[in-house]
Amino acid sequence: MQKSLTTNALTAAMALALLAGGCREKLVADTPDFTEYGWELWTELDYRGAIIQFEEGLAFDESYADTWNGLGWAYIELGAADTSDTKFDRGILLEDTTDVMVELLAGRAFSSLATGDFTAAVTDAKNALTASPVWIFKRNTAITYEDLMITVATGFYGAAEFDSSLVWVKKLDSNFDADVTTPAGRSALAAQIELLASSS
Repeated sequence: MQKSLTTNALTAAMALALLAGGCREKLVADTPDFTEYGWELWTELDYRGAIIQFEEGLAFDESYADTWNGLGWAYIELGAADTSDTKFDRGILLEDTTDVMVELLAGRAFSSLATGDFTAAVTDAKNALTASPVWIFKRNTAITYEDLMITVATGFYGAAEFDSSLVWVKKLDSNFDADVTTPAGRSALAAQIELLASSS
């Protein structure tokens, strides 16, 4: 008798759930859903899985800047700087005015530096810093404005603009100085940039 009551109660509960569910609109995932799940996978270091989710989001809407942003950052983590650069380019063309634009600029600065496009790296990093002087990447708070400043210093160094590189290094370490007109001074500057990068 007890089993029969339990079965009847369970059947009634399932019927109510089906009726209630039948009255609701069917939920359909859209671009922000795919994008946010992509970012969740990104934070879990599943970059390939994240790319799949971001691509799914683009299938719905290619005008969502954060999806391009996510793709760019995922490809950076996979060491594909050329590909990440093109993804950031697409996002930046959308002229998003939110924090996403700063993330796009920062990401493109890092990927440009990795590909050896020092001028582009400097420009994007400086633009990101102008928009957000104390920027912290919300998806990984270990990545900050200091990394952008190091990118500027590195970019100037790579472009053989050693005086400008020194200016940016001194913003991070006011006690450092070097005579960058000499090979020894330039070597010291390079070593300081490496030290700052490794400790940021």
